[in-house]
Amino acid sequence: MNRLLSRVDLNLLVTLDVLLKEKNVTRAAEALFVSQSAVSRSLARLRDTFDDPLFTRVASGLVPTEKALELEKQLLVLLPQLSAVFSEETFDPLNAEHAFSISLPTLLSSALTPLLMKELRGIAPRIRMSEYAARANPYSSLDQGQIDFAVHFADSTNRRYVSKQIGTLRPQLFVRPGHPLLAKANVSVEDTFGYPLVGMAIEEDLYHSFSAPITQVYKDLMVERRPILRSTQTQVLIDVMSDSDAILFGTNCLQGLRSYKKDFESLKSIQIESNDAYSVPVFLIHHERSNNSAAHQWMGELLTEKISELLL
Repeated sequence: MNRLLSRVDLNLLVTLDVLLKEKNVTRAAEALFVSQSAVSRSLARLRDTFDDPLFTRVASGLVPTEKALELEKQLLVLLPQLSAVFSEETFDPLNAEHAFSISLPTLLSSALTPLLMKELRGIAPRIRMSEYAARANPYSSLDQGQIDFAVHFADSTNRRYVSKQIGTLRPQLFVRPGHPLLAKANVSVEDTFGYPLVGMAIEEDLYHSFSAPITQVYKDLMVERRPILRSTQTQVLIDVMSDSDAILFGTNCLQGLRSYKKDFESLKSIQIESNDAYSVPVFLIHHERSNNSAAHQWMGELLTEKISELLL
């Protein structure tokens, strides 16, 4: 069947459809914006393709044969379907039932996912999301279609992947409400030495290592300090911090959590927050095969918007 279809010029079907409507070569040529001779040549090819005269000439124009009338019924169904295949994809979020998967670092997930799902409930209630832990190398998962998007800490130089920086993770200190250090307008690193430290555990591997900025801060100051707790679970760290004088070394995205200002607050530290050496760029990456997908473009724009808001 594929071999037979390869011999058919789909433009001939459009010409046949117009001829069936107009029943006149001159009017068909005008409707198609081509010459009469071009329509006559197309009609000759149609007759050869279907092995039927298709039309007979009379004084008033053309009269379709039985074969042409049968084809007319089929074209009523076929041409709209072909038009849908070749037309630009449209995407209606309100009625869309697409499923998307994304890999996220834990420190972003706890803040982003609740905000994203709340937004989707209002504008795209049938969209389904799957979230996976961030991978130090997300590219094989993108290649295999296991994930649609990856939030990553490094840009991609491979043209197969579309990479866009959507924000910057900046180190930030957090404490419970009423913590003694909240009385200071600007907290130095030395001010934190009298308090326990908790921090986030970040995945590392040989290909790309994202070291928690706190490690670099203390290394720069020649101070050997280790957190009493490191965890990938944001809420665990917040619970420990909220019930003690421990300082949580996290990032700016934690201010997007619902419990911010209620269960914990940020310590202002120009010494840490203004140092670009302790900041990490955040990229949203997807495979090039989704470049022409309206649905993926829409979701990419939504993810960019929500993550950028968290990383202000």
